[in-house]
Amino acid sequence: MGVEIIPNFLIGGVAAGGTSLLANALIQHPDIFLPAEMRPEPHYFYKSWEYAKGSNYYMDKWFSGVQQEKATGERSSSYLFDPTVAGKVKEFNPSMKWIFMLRNPIERTWGNYRYTVLGGLERLSFWDALQQEEERINNQEGIWAEIQPYNYTGRGFYYAQLQPFFQNFDSSQILLLRSEDVAKNSQVNLEKIYDFLGVEGGFVPEMPPNHTAVSVKNREVQADAREYFKDRFDLFVEGIRREQDPIDLINSEDDRVWYEKFKENLVGTKKKMPTDCREYLQNLFAEDINKLSSVVEFETKDWN
Repeated sequence: MGVEIIPNFLIGGVAAGGTSLLANALIQHPDIFLPAEMRPEPHYFYKSWEYAKGSNYYMDKWFSGVQQEKATGERSSSYLFDPTVAGKVKEFNPSMKWIFMLRNPIERTWGNYRYTVLGGLERLSFWDALQQEEERINNQEGIWAEIQPYNYTGRGFYYAQLQPFFQNFDSSQILLLRSEDVAKNSQVNLEKIYDFLGVEGGFVPEMPPNHTAVSVKNREVQADAREYFKDRFDLFVEGIRREQDPIDLINSEDDRVWYEKFKENLVGTKKKMPTDCREYLQNLFAEDINKLSSVVEFETKDWN
């Protein structure tokens, strides 16, 4: 396949905002192409080491399966977070259309933290992580300085982050959706997307199952399990979330002991955000939410 097939839309954010559910629904539409490989996300315009490989690499890796679809795109939930992405994409394709799923930034921050804990990358409490956020970001080195796994709140200032996209693209090329609405009224919002992408409406996909909202009992155990299982860790997490026992990944008695400890450390309920953390985040995001309300067509009052 040559580079003549240019993606014409991107699902650009946000992390912990429901982009996975959306992508799994859209990929079923016969006129929409999305890469079958959902994880890891491409992050081509975000990760410098990926972008350095060039557009031919990007096209061949993620779009070699394109056939006659009218809408060709990919999902990278990091794109809204990086102010340089808009300019890179404009140079690549100035006609690109953008879909952004915006979730209550307070809940999104909590969800982001919970996901990082689940991934065995976080040993601090939520409150301590918020208080030490700036220091930890400044101390990151190498690729971690770019990925910024501990920048929980920074990904929630949507109004500020949208400005480079408004400056580089016409408003008709940007669709802003409220994640909570997409989850509750999926088909209504899918029809908006179909119209936005110029594909036939009326298609009703099979909505992806809502897998167990897994919570971690002990952060230390989770982090230690990640260090033990290394590359297999994420596969174990996904298997447990889907209630599938990944016995084929267990190769020794030590593996079995660690797996049982790991599995016992997870509970299928969603923990509530601590009250003091919620109040802190309400104050932090108040101004940005107020500004955002002027550029979106959905309600944001209940976000505070």
